Amino acid sequence: MNIKQLQYFIAVVREGSFSAAAKSLGISQPPLSSQIKLLEEELAVELLERGCRPVRPTQAGELLYLRACTLTDLASATIAELRGSSGGKETLRLGAVTSSSPALLENRLPRFAAAHPDVCFSLAEGNTYELISQLKKGLIDLAVVRTPFREQDFRCAYLESEPMAAVGVSRFFPQGAGQALPLSALSQIPLIFYRRFEHLLFSAFQGNGITPWVFCKNDDARTTLLWASAGLGVALAPLSICRLMQREGTLLFPLDEPSLSTRIALICPKGRPLSPAGESFFSLFQEKIR
Repeated sequence: MNIKQLQYFIAVVREGSFSAAAKSLGISQPPLSSQIKLLEEELAVELLERGCRPVRPTQAGELLYLRACTLTDLASATIAELRGSSGGKETLRLGAVTSSSPALLENRLPRFAAAHPDVCFSLAEGNTYELISQLKKGLIDLAVVRTPFREQDFRCAYLESEPMAAVGVSRFFPQGAGQALPLSALSQIPLIFYRRFEHLLFSAFQGNGITPWVFCKNDDARTTLLWASAGLGVALAPLSICRLMQREGTLLFPLDEPSLSTRIALICPKGRPLSPAGESFFSLFQEKIR
């Protein structure tokens, strides 16, 4: 089994036919079919259901497709990294959560780009758990994520802590706009939040003797803010996310609760060496920048 065979197999699955896959690869169909057949013989399994249109992967083929995508991505990244180390432009493979954009774009990325004109970026965007998975698989070099996560597994550089905030339409806030909101003001309000903050939020509510009214737990901070803007409840999310995604017609209040805070962190696996550009980016992230 080799990378070219995996690339051929991926093309067939994505295109749904041998003829379309051959066209996308710029080869004729017979050698493509031959390579897929050799792959099946080597693995001793059928990878494709050939009697249907479009061609579909078997159960074994679905597993191989997932692994093949990871392996070919890793091979491409390795080739790019090696070429960069031999004198060409180096590519820094960076993962980032959406809420990290202000911290990166306002100062750190412009400074890094000015100091390293021969470095370019391959950016992967996702939530913290998705980026940690890519980091462990070696698909990215560094990830800008948000606490909480298993910090002991990684080398970490942190930005300053930021509070959680509440966002909702005005009918949930009869007191009007103010500086900060105590948790007691949320005791009778339907709450919407990203599931990964559940433990953090419940610990704070319980510490204040409050049983929260949970209207919706979800898997994306953007969903949290969208539901709140529709008047369904009050969103609870980190302050920077709320400021970045707050919609017109909603009010925003930082929460007056010291235990409710998160931090943006730049991470890489412990024991995995970084390229010189990666080390420079890590060092820049650790600097206190106004």
